[in-house]
Amino acid sequence: MENSKELESPVQKFVSMIGLHEAMKSRRHLSDYLFKIILCVIMFIIVSPFFLVLIQVAGVGFWQVFGTGPGQGLEFFTTFPGAGLEGGIRNAFVGTVELITLASAVGIPLSVLGAVFINEYTRPGWTKELIEFTADVLAGIPSIVFGAFGFAFLVDYLHIGMGIVAGSLTLAFMMIPTVLRTTQEALRAVPMSLREASLALGATKWSTTWNITLRSAFPGIITGVLLAIGRVMGETAPLIFTAGNSLSVPTEVAGPGSWVASMPYTIWAYVNDPRAYLQEKAHGTALALMIMVLAVTVIANIISRKVTRRLV
Repeated sequence: MENSKELESPVQKFVSMIGLHEAMKSRRHLSDYLFKIILCVIMFIIVSPFFLVLIQVAGVGFWQVFGTGPGQGLEFFTTFPGAGLEGGIRNAFVGTVELITLASAVGIPLSVLGAVFINEYTRPGWTKELIEFTADVLAGIPSIVFGAFGFAFLVDYLHIGMGIVAGSLTLAFMMIPTVLRTTQEALRAVPMSLREASLALGATKWSTTWNITLRSAFPGIITGVLLAIGRVMGETAPLIFTAGNSLSVPTEVAGPGSWVASMPYTIWAYVNDPRAYLQEKAHGTALALMIMVLAVTVIANIISRKVTRRLV
C-alpha cells in the first residue's frame, strides 16, 4: 500500500501540472479573445462616424448627384444657380477645383523644397528647431484664424481684395505646415546608406537629393500632400473671409470679377436656408465633395504604388 501511494503521488502531481497548464492556456486564449473583441470595438468606433456621415449625406443628396431628373446628375455639375438658386453647382464645383489647384501650385512646391532644405542642407541647431516648432504650431491653428489673417494681410493690407487670389493663397498657407512636416518625416525615413552610396559613385549633393532621396520618400510625400489637400478642400471659414462668393466662375484675377464660389461655402449657405430643395442640394454638394476627396486619395495611392515598385 505504501508503494502504491508512492507511485500514485508523482502521477497525481503530473496530472495536476497538466491541469494547471491547460487552465493557464485557456486563460491566455480567453484574454487574447477579449483583447481582439476590444480592438474590434475600437475600430468600429473609429470608422463608424465616417459611415454615419456618409449615410446621412447620401440619404438626402444621393439623387442630386446620381439622379436623372431636371437639375440632377450631370446637370447638377454643369448648370449655374439660377433664380432662387434652383440651378446646379457648376460655379462652386469649378471654383473649388480652381482654388485647390492654385493653392497646391503655391503651397506644395514651397513645402517640399523647404523640407528638403531643412532636412538635407541645414545643420542641427536652434534655427532648424525653431522652424519645426513653428510648423507644428501652424498645423494646429484653427482655420478661422487663417481666414482672419488672410483678410487682414492679403485683402486689407496688401489690397489684393477678396477673390480667387486671396482665397488660394490663404489655403496655400494652411497646406504648408502639414506638407512640410510630413515631407520631413518621409525624408528622414530614407536610409543614409542610399545617400552615401550615391555620393561615393560621384553624384553631386543635389543629384543625390533629387534622384535618390526624393524618389525614395515619394510615397510619404504623397501622403502629406493628400492630408493637406483633404484638409483645405473642406474648409469654409477662410473662404468666407477671403474668396467671396459668386454665382458664376471668376472672370478676372482681381476685382469683383475675381470672386469665386466654393463647395464648402455653398454647403454652409444652403444648409442655413430653410427651403427644402436647397437642403437637398447642400447634401448633394457634400456627397460630391466626399467623392472628390476619395478620388484624389485613390489616384494618389495608385501613383505612389507605381513609384514604389520602380524603386524596389
